[in-house]
Amino acid sequence: MTKSNAHIICGYCRRTFQRPKPTGRTPRYCSARCRSASYRDRTATPAEPRRYDDDVVRISRALLTKAQVLDHIARNRVQALPLEAVEQCVALQRDLGDVTAVIIRQALSYGAPWPQIANAMNSSASTLKGSYSAEKVDKILARRADRGPARLRRPAGLQNGKPASTVSRASCWLPGQPGYALSRALSHLGRAGGQPTVRDLAASTGVSTSYIYRIMSGERTPTWEVAAGFARACEADPDDLSFLWNTAHELPSDPPPGQTYPEAVHALQAALRGLRLAAACPEIPTLLRQAPAPLTAGAATALLSSQTPAAGFLRWPVVGALATALQGDPDAIRPLWERVDALAPTADDADRGRSWPAEAFG
Repeated sequence: MTKSNAHIICGYCRRTFQRPKPTGRTPRYCSARCRSASYRDRTATPAEPRRYDDDVVRISRALLTKAQVLDHIARNRVQALPLEAVEQCVALQRDLGDVTAVIIRQALSYGAPWPQIANAMNSSASTLKGSYSAEKVDKILARRADRGPARLRRPAGLQNGKPASTVSRASCWLPGQPGYALSRALSHLGRAGGQPTVRDLAASTGVSTSYIYRIMSGERTPTWEVAAGFARACEADPDDLSFLWNTAHELPSDPPPGQTYPEAVHALQAALRGLRLAAACPEIPTLLRQAPAPLTAGAATALLSSQTPAAGFLRWPVVGALATALQGDPDAIRPLWERVDALAPTADDADRGRSWPAEAFG
């Protein structure tokens, strides 16, 4: 019986070929060489154990993290860091090359032949064998092991009640992470109009210009001394950064012994002003559009000022609404408010009610 002369795909090299004869069984391989190679692959014992699975997972996670950081950089550009996205792309390309090499060795360990891998890579088997040999891939993994994973180093010790070391990171803080608000506040201070240059900030804080860049991008969380010097150089109150700095280091904002009511109110207001810096200092009308009731313009202005506000403005619904409008975490602010509430002067409800301004009630 004569069969059609249609194209057939080789079961080994995946190339198309035509039937050599119009009769007989349909051949599975294009040549005796492919048939022999397929037999050797099916019967041979794997030359190396399947030891690349963990490496693929680890490098893939690093690649995903860098992609998330690049997405964050693209949506939150810092003009003072023009090469930030370029550097992140270089790191992405390096990890992509590493994971490609390891995945090729993983495919080999699972039985995929070089010709099929070459077809998937749009390359030749001989080129891939030279570029992704076991020795070269092992060197790639060894280099990554020497670099080590990027870890968040905890502060080593305390100095004047503040950790004296620096938190180092391989990438910038992302929204929702502890140091994000501090990095945004420092970035806003550093690039606000009329503020000192990066060199001036470096000279004022005693660190290098590259370190200032890393502080503003969130790659480094500075010591309290550097953060306070940064604020003073930008003509800002260092106390406004204290709450954000403690949050970045995951430290509780414990009140000092013997704290008075005015001091507690000042700490609460400073924390709210810090959140406003992290939000790039939005105007009061903008806050009112973002805030739930019962926040009013008078309440927002009083709480963000340096003067002690009236007691009516210090009710938790008002403070919590302002924290929400500033894109902060009300639960993190509440302990400061509870301290204010605990130290509030005692007075009967009637007298306290008569002292509240009308704006406190909307």
